[in-house]
Amino acid sequence: MIIQARKSFKYRIYPTKAQVTNLENQFSMCRHLYNWNLAERIEVYEKEGETISYNQQQNKLPELKKERPWYKSVHSQVLQDVLKRLDKAYQNFFRRVKRGETPGFPKFKKRGQWDSITYSQYSKRPNDKIVVPKIGTIKLVYHRELPEDAKIKTMTIIKEAGKWFACFSVELPFIVEPKQDLLDPIGIDLGLIDFLYASDGSHVPVPKHLRKKEKQLQRLQRRLLKAKKRSKQYYKILKALQKCHYRVKCQRNDFLHKTANKLLTKSDTIVHEDLKISNMIRRPKAKQDDDGKFLPNGASAKAGLNKSIADAGWGRFLDILKYKSSQLGKNLVAVPPHYTSQKCSSCGEIVKKSLSTRTHCCSCGFVANRDLNAALNILRIGLNTLVADAT
Repeated sequence: MIIQARKSFKYRIYPTKAQVTNLENQFSMCRHLYNWNLAERIEVYEKEGETISYNQQQNKLPELKKERPWYKSVHSQVLQDVLKRLDKAYQNFFRRVKRGETPGFPKFKKRGQWDSITYSQYSKRPNDKIVVPKIGTIKLVYHRELPEDAKIKTMTIIKEAGKWFACFSVELPFIVEPKQDLLDPIGIDLGLIDFLYASDGSHVPVPKHLRKKEKQLQRLQRRLLKAKKRSKQYYKILKALQKCHYRVKCQRNDFLHKTANKLLTKSDTIVHEDLKISNMIRRPKAKQDDDGKFLPNGASAKAGLNKSIADAGWGRFLDILKYKSSQLGKNLVAVPPHYTSQKCSSCGEIVKKSLSTRTHCCSCGFVANRDLNAALNILRIGLNTLVADAT
């Protein structure tokens, strides 16, 4: 079976000083365009009770270039993409409202918060150089071959922590042959002591990338607060802070990809819990007494737990597993997480225990690591699900 899949290829680029200035000016103009159109949407809704569509704002771009001629230096596809981002932010807002979630209304972009431009119809294949419309020819490090059958859909120029990248979104045909005999099924339990504990007894410790850099980040943050805003020193410290966060991000992504590859090499069927991570890192509700005074609700302790969950990157890891397993023709099964840690994998009895209890001890005589017991339960539920689907 042939499927069309989207994949991104990211390359380091080295623009000249003049090109960097041009790119940063375009970022600034895109940010202003986003803010003006957001303000227009808010104003029209407050006065007339109507919502302006993307097409209405996109049709005004030719007039904008006449009123502000400097916008002619920005490619039309880039300007259209800015309006698409705004429209997408509005669609996400209304989607959250319909679902009954706490909606976040689109915000105005501050200086320095716009760091990319997208060409939505770019089709030229990269080599050691790329030609960027309205910018010029930029040197590119072509470290990874782009497949011959890859069809380029978009190109995005991104600035991350002072470094420049070109990101190509391509459409690739994949020949997927589902395996008939899915060998060596394995269940995994994600945690904060061990990143994952597998049903075969293997486990991977949590690397804690953010926690290891926390003191350095706090020191840079204090220096940033003391520095005079918009001064040369301020931007120097801000750049160092961004580099530190970027390093943490790269280390985490590298760890997640390598862990997923090892897991997929070991097994053809992987079973995991269907975790609702956004609910797990939600802040606790405030508690008040009869006089209206706020009571302790464990928010500070929960904040530390939330930071550890976000640092582990469970959601990103499951996304990586999902797309890699689909390309390899392997099976990824998500099961409900209810009672996987409390139920005994040997006899099925519920053994209640707190998070601090790391050993599962059952009256039937089964003793095991808490996470290993959970992984065995997850595997059992997953195999039962596969059998039920087959029949």
